Amino acid sequence: MKYFNQLLIIASLALAIATLSEAQAASKAPEIASKGQAMAEQKQAMKNLHGKLNASLRTAERHTVELTSSELQTLTTPGMDPTGRYRVGVHRAIGKSVSHDNRDLIINIPGAHGIRLELSHVKGVVSVFNEAGQAYQYSQDGFTHTFSGDQVTVRGTAHIEGAGAVNMGGNLCDFNASCIENAQCTSIPNDIDVVRNAYASILFRSGAFYYVCSGGLVADSDSNSEIPYFLTARHCISKGREANSVETFFQYIQSSCNQQTNCSLPDSNTVGSTIVKSGRKGDYSLLRLSGNPPANSVYLGWNSDPIASTDAAELFRISHPGGAPQAYSKHEVDVDAPNCSSWPRGDWIYSRDLFGATEGGSSGSPVINSDAEIVGQLSGGCGYNINDVCDSGNNATVDGAFAAYYSDISQFLGGGDPDPGGDCTDADGDGWCVEEGDCDDNDPQVNPGRSDRGRKWGNDGKDNDCNGIIDG
Repeated sequence: MKYFNQLLIIASLALAIATLSEAQAASKAPEIASKGQAMAEQKQAMKNLHGKLNASLRTAERHTVELTSSELQTLTTPGMDPTGRYRVGVHRAIGKSVSHDNRDLIINIPGAHGIRLELSHVKGVVSVFNEAGQAYQYSQDGFTHTFSGDQVTVRGTAHIEGAGAVNMGGNLCDFNASCIENAQCTSIPNDIDVVRNAYASILFRSGAFYYVCSGGLVADSDSNSEIPYFLTARHCISKGREANSVETFFQYIQSSCNQQTNCSLPDSNTVGSTIVKSGRKGDYSLLRLSGNPPANSVYLGWNSDPIASTDAAELFRISHPGGAPQAYSKHEVDVDAPNCSSWPRGDWIYSRDLFGATEGGSSGSPVINSDAEIVGQLSGGCGYNINDVCDSGNNATVDGAFAAYYSDISQFLGGGDPDPGGDCTDADGDGWCVEEGDCDDNDPQVNPGRSDRGRKWGNDGKDNDCNGIIDG
C-alpha cells in the first residue's frame, strides 16, 4: 500500500503513541549471499524437468473452475481493497484429488493470467507443470509456485485444496502512475544500486484473495550465518497462514526502457515462510523464508539510530508497485509534514518524494539510508490528496521506523538460528497460529481452515476444524 486507506486509519486509532526504544543503537553493513542457486541453473533444471514430464504424457481428467463475474472483475481490475492491500487475484476451494495411477489432473481456470495451487495429503513427489515450460515438484503440503496461463497439470498423489487465479506483471507497461520510475532507466547512486538484489515482490493469499507487497532480505549480525530473514509490512503479512503462502520474485527487473515490452512475470524463487516477529508499532513483519534466495542476492544491513526527526535526511527505495518490476524512488525526511494520528512520528518516518514514487504493492519495501542500511519499511502515505500518488506536495510517504522496533527483533538479528515465534506459534507448519485458533498445533490436519464434513476428514475421529465437535 502507498496511500493511506481510511479503513486502516480507523482500525489503528486505538494504538497508543509510543516512544522510541531506548536500546543502544546498532548497525550492520549489507552482505552478499553465498548460498542459493543461480537463476540460469534454476531455469535449466526446470527445462529438464518439463521435458521429462512432457515426454510421458498421460490420460488426464480435466477440472474447470468457472469464476463468478465478481471474481473475473477482480482479475481484470487489480487494485486496493478495503484491507489497504493491493489485490491481484482470487482463491477458490477445489476439493479434487489426483492419485499415482496413469491419469493426470488438469486444472483450468478461464480468465486467469496465472494459477497457484494449494496442496494437501501429498504422498511421494507431486509434479505440477504447464504448457509454457514451467515445472516444479513438491514433496510436502503447501502452496505451489505461480504458473503462467490458465491451466496446469498435476501428476502424483495429492488433494487439491484450492486454486488461485492471479493477474500480475506488466503494470509498468500500462497502469502505473506517471511518476513511477523504472529502476532500469534512471541513475541510481552506486551504493544503492549494488543492493537492488535484496528486494523482492511477494505474492500471498489472505482469505479469498491474493495480494502483492514488497520486501527485502535482512542481514543478521553474524557474518558466518546466512538466515533468509525478510522484512515487509505487518499490514501485508500478520498471520501464519499468510506467511505460509508467501511467494518471492527476486531480481525482477524490466530489462528494457521501452514501456511496451519485457513486462511478463518471471519465475518465482521461493515459496513459503514463517513469521519470526511482527509488531503493530512500526507496522513490521520479520519473516524467515522457507528457501534460500537466488545466487547474487544481497542481505541489507540496518541502522537503529532514530532518523524520524532528522530533517532533510535522504532516503532511498526499491519497490514493486502493483507487483511490477523494480521501481526506484528517493525521499527526504520532513519533520514538518502533518502526521496521521495512528502513525505517530518517531514510530514512523515522514518524508517527501524527491524522485519517483510508490503505489499499492510497494508496501513493506525497506527504505534505506545513503549507506544502504535499512531504517524503515513502507506503511503507506498520509496527506490531503491521497488518491494522487504523484502529489508529493500534499502527501507524505510514511515508513515504519526500524529504530522504534529494533529492540524487539535484535535477538534474531544477533545471529544464530532462533525458532520462529513473535505473534505466531505454528509448530506443525500448517500456516495457522495457536493465537489464531489452531486447537492442535501438533497436527497439520487440524486447524480452523479444515472441514470436518465430508469424506476427507469427516470420519477420522478428530475435531479438524476446531469447532469443538469431533467429525462435525
